[in-house]
Amino acid sequence: MIEMPTPSRPDQFELWADLQRSNKHLRRFLYTLLAALLVLVLALVLTTFRPLLAVRVDSLGRADLVEVLSPANAPGPEEAEHVSRLMAGYLLELTSNSVARDLGKAYGLMTTDFASAYAAKAKEDPTLTAIEKGNLRSQLVLEPQATRVRVEKDGDRPKTYFVELGGRLDVYRADVLTAPLLSTPVLIRVTLLVVPRGPRTLNGLLVAYFEREVIKQAAAPATNKGTP
Repeated sequence: MIEMPTPSRPDQFELWADLQRSNKHLRRFLYTLLAALLVLVLALVLTTFRPLLAVRVDSLGRADLVEVLSPANAPGPEEAEHVSRLMAGYLLELTSNSVARDLGKAYGLMTTDFASAYAAKAKEDPTLTAIEKGNLRSQLVLEPQATRVRVEKDGDRPKTYFVELGGRLDVYRADVLTAPLLSTPVLIRVTLLVVPRGPRTLNGLLVAYFEREVIKQAAAPATNKGTP
């Protein structure tokens, strides 16, 4: 009696073919992922070593490329004034909802030691507490003619900038547009250290000291009106 051979099961071949196709797709995906990773790493390296760019933006929002900056290029007086104005805005132009956010931005422009000292002082500042809880906002109006910039050099390179800004600090109610509740002349003094430019210090400057002085206005002299 002759036994006929049992035919092979076709589902086994179909399963093996499915595994081959899956492995082929996985290998293609892996190669694509590695290629994309290499491109991202190359872009990161090129971005890291790319020279810094200085862009000037005017009051109308028009951007103008000033120059390509090297990390070794020292900042000029204009940059010292710009950083001082930024710092004054973050610390003095506040609203009830922006105190913590603006203080965080200001700390990013300070040296580590001064940021720690100023943060400890800000916790005890009653003015910040009043703005947060009193539904108030403050606006700083600077006077360009009151700006003074002095530089201390180490050889031919600037080492420290001393900036004075003069203006007026107005306090308003945050929910209505009215005349200021309080208007105070102020004098702002900022000391900036020149540091190497980098991702955190694009301007090459860090604030080492900030002071706001309230200027007391001289009382108008009394006039005696005599009777004829």
